[in-house]
Amino acid sequence: MNIFSFRLFGGYKVQFDKSEVTIDYAGEKFLFIQKAKPRTKTLAYSDILRVEYKESGMTFGYVRFITKENEEFLSSSYVAQHDENAFMVEKDELTKLNDVLDILKKYCKSIEFLHMKA
Repeated sequence: MNIFSFRLFGGYKVQFDKSEVTIDYAGEKFLFIQKAKPRTKTLAYSDILRVEYKESGMTFGYVRFITKENEEFLSSSYVAQHDENAFMVEKDELTKLNDVLDILKKYCKSIEFLHMKA
């Protein structure tokens, strides 16, 4: 089992095992206002059609797991921020992003990986 933490927008914890990935989003608060509620989503690798990802640059980076339920929505930083099948990445977390992609490629040999350009 591998666990990665990402700080952006309140923080994400992404956990990988041999058959599924779990995205645990801590939510985002500003003083007393809760801007985004915490949520947890578990996806079986067999449910993932493709993985779309973008490295951080002018905007934030993301990894988005495309399933039958969300494939009609085009990927962007805005869409990924609000998609429960995605997590956001800061510029200084590029090494962790590459580690995540390596693990996914190990477990998901038949899944397409699509690198989104800025």
